[in-house]
Amino acid sequence: MLVKAVHGAVVGSYRGGVTVHDDDPAPTMKVTPLAGRVAEGQSLTWRVSLSEPVDVDMGAVFGVTPPATGPELSTKDVPASWLRDISGRSPDPERPLSKVDGLYLWIDIPPGHTGTDVTLPIVKDRVAEPEESVRFRQLDDMTGEPLPDGLELAGSVVNVP
Repeated sequence: MLVKAVHGAVVGSYRGGVTVHDDDPAPTMKVTPLAGRVAEGQSLTWRVSLSEPVDVDMGAVFGVTPPATGPELSTKDVPASWLRDISGRSPDPERPLSKVDGLYLWIDIPPGHTGTDVTLPIVKDRVAEPEESVRFRQLDDMTGEPLPDGLELAGSVVNVP
């Protein structure tokens, strides 16, 4: 970048830098369940949307936590390939999703857009089970801990006879 002194301005050096602080508030983000309660074999789906389009990528990270109540979806309730792609982990041994190290959902909304859909595929099995749930909570970028007032992706899966 070149800087030229104009009337009423002084330049102290031909080299330097300029810091511009963006004081515009970030758009607000919200989650809307599109398919928040599904049968086995279907996908849980949520829409993460912004109050207005952004000029740069805007994202959020969600970590899986135990549901508030009831049984939790396990590593055998999601496709093995999906689990490996997202977390790098095997579904064996079977365990609750909240016990899988490295299981995070990274949400990215590209410039000029106002939202994206997030999908959690569910496999259909032949095991009679009660309704099971899953909960992903938005994480703090600095600490990796769930934000107390952060967004949540929550849903449940019912057994299909």
